[in-house]
Amino acid sequence: MWRYILKRLVMLIPVMLGTILVVYFIMDLSDVDPARVILGDAATEETVAQLHEELGLDDPFLVRYGRYIWDLLHGDMGQSYTYHTAVSDQIMQRLPNTFLLAGTGILLSVIIGIPIGVLAAKKQYSLFDNVSMVLCLFGAASPAFWIGLVLVLVFSLHLGIFPASGMGRGFFGVLRSLVLPAITLSLHSTAMAARTTRSSMLETIRQDYVDTARAKGVSESTITVRHMLRNALIPVITAVGLNFGVLLGGSVLTETVFAWPGIGRYVIEAIKLKDIPSVLGCVVTLSVMFTVVNLLVDLLYAFVDPRIKAQYKQGRGRAK
Repeated sequence: MWRYILKRLVMLIPVMLGTILVVYFIMDLSDVDPARVILGDAATEETVAQLHEELGLDDPFLVRYGRYIWDLLHGDMGQSYTYHTAVSDQIMQRLPNTFLLAGTGILLSVIIGIPIGVLAAKKQYSLFDNVSMVLCLFGAASPAFWIGLVLVLVFSLHLGIFPASGMGRGFFGVLRSLVLPAITLSLHSTAMAARTTRSSMLETIRQDYVDTARAKGVSESTITVRHMLRNALIPVITAVGLNFGVLLGGSVLTETVFAWPGIGRYVIEAIKLKDIPSVLGCVVTLSVMFTVVNLLVDLLYAFVDPRIKAQYKQGRGRAK
């Protein structure tokens, strides 16, 4: 198992290098002059030229890219042009807020989506099945920013139940401000979890071991949880795990609509302000988090399905 984890972590290196290269190249194609951004429009040409030399902005592209990778390996993401502080410090201030929002969103999708999928599969072609699947299609097809604006219009402006934007203070303040963005962010994931659970349950619900359990007198609830749902969880774990990675990086629109102080909003502000080190730092952070989430999903398979762990041990024994 540890060899597999190490292999996946090593595979992260070329993925990160390629991702940073693409983003660095795109940012380099823009007509943004970092020296002008730092010094302002009132700076003289001599001052701008001096800063160019200090920062090495006149060096070839590959030299600047290699310097950035070298600094990154030493834990240095550069200095923010806007805040004049380390980019890593700015990211660490906002990272917990993004984890809180994405974690709440994926928790809602699991709590709501999986039970809906189980009930829809057990009541196939019923009214509940048809209505729930139509609602899931609506949730999967609705843009996050549109859902967010509708929720703000109804629950903030008209009803005044929840705040329209920002992050409150204290436990209850944070909880109230978290409701609307979490619902907005979780809507697509909930629909995906429900549809995946229903499809996977329909494949296991007609298996012979289910009929055997019923013949032995096992209760229906035990059959549903231990025999049906457990064997149907692999595709669900894949969908939920990948969605969590998407929520971490895809919360940009939601954080912007609700002015949530997370990485998504930070990267939008950095793009607007032409803060290149901040944009690169956010991309690196989100790429690492997405890859780590995928690794954790793969490892979770072995705990859910013992057959996968057995196959892994068998393959390791053959290798020896």
